[in-house]
Amino acid sequence: MKKKNKIVHFLLILPILILFLVIGSVAAYAAMMMNDEKANLFQIGNLQTKVKEVFTEPTAIKPDEKVVKKVAVENTGTVNQFIRVMLHPEIHLESLGSIRLLPSKIGEEIFLDLNSTEWKLGEDGYYYYLKSLRPGESNVTKDLFTEVKLKNDLGLEYHNAFISLLIKVEAINCAQYAYREAWWQGATPSSGALQTIDKELAKQAE
Repeated sequence: MKKKNKIVHFLLILPILILFLVIGSVAAYAAMMMNDEKANLFQIGNLQTKVKEVFTEPTAIKPDEKVVKKVAVENTGTVNQFIRVMLHPEIHLESLGSIRLLPSKIGEEIFLDLNSTEWKLGEDGYYYYLKSLRPGESNVTKDLFTEVKLKNDLGLEYHNAFISLLIKVEAINCAQYAYREAWWQGATPSSGALQTIDKELAKQAE
């Protein structure tokens, strides 16, 4: 009889123990999620950038005529950052209510005096700033480029066309290898321009 009573008591207590274990696990999981969320929010809130541009829009651009357009990136946040920039040129012609896109590749139809000392073009199409960008007094990159011009012998279809240049900036904190996770899915480049970029950024990671 005593053994039966012990078994009955154990069976009654067992669901309560399981319930406590489940509650404890949920509480621990919730605490981990809250900590991660706070860390992420703090990190993102301090990553802020701004495109610094010196440019007076002309009424028209003649082929092979240089137009001053200085483009740099400013760190307006509070943490050190690595910067990369994507350039999206577009030349379009508007006619009878429709828009026709014309070829507009950098180095073919559009030429920029790109800064290849402080910036480097990766195989992924991004221009990487090879230094960490600090907040405060030293918070602006060197110019990515300072002039724009069109190819000299563009065809007649480019007459009266419009040109635009979209500048997309991405920033990541300088924690060790955070840029690899954010920009290259955690991979380490083993060749080409990205390998050179990786080596330069790795030297300055914190």
